[in-house]
Amino acid sequence: MTILYDCATAPSPRRARIFLAEKGVLHDTVQVDLRSAEQMGEAYRRINPQCTVPALRTEEGTLLTDNAAIAAYLEARYPESPLMGRTPQDKAEIASWQWRVEFEGLMAVADAFRNSSLAMVNRALPGPADYPQIPELGQRGLARVQQFL
Repeated sequence: MTILYDCATAPSPRRARIFLAEKGVLHDTVQVDLRSAEQMGEAYRRINPQCTVPALRTEEGTLLTDNAAIAAYLEARYPESPLMGRTPQDKAEIASWQWRVEFEGLMAVADAFRNSSLAMVNRALPGPADYPQIPELGQRGLARVQQFL
């Protein structure tokens, strides 16, 4: 059975949930409580050493720990109905827009939020290591978000 390690309140797993729903993939969901730092605990580290969500355990047993890999896997494993385009031109255009939204939009939001929110003190970057906030990155992130929008 496919298993999605999720956090309903986090933005990143939403993309995986949308892909699974659109593809009609039956799966189990395991909620990971980010507010209590469950992702940093030894039990979840054994599942995903990156300490991030989403993570997807495929039917074949492979663990995918990022949205790009999850989307690529689901698109290849369940090709109908395609979400990433049919023609080479469509696939290229979709990939281009995904890159732009992620790197110009999402990364700007992440910089702004992770470098200014009290909830993110010492969690300015996702993953197993603690990183201090840089307030100037928060300000720059807000400017980048405004430019992107």
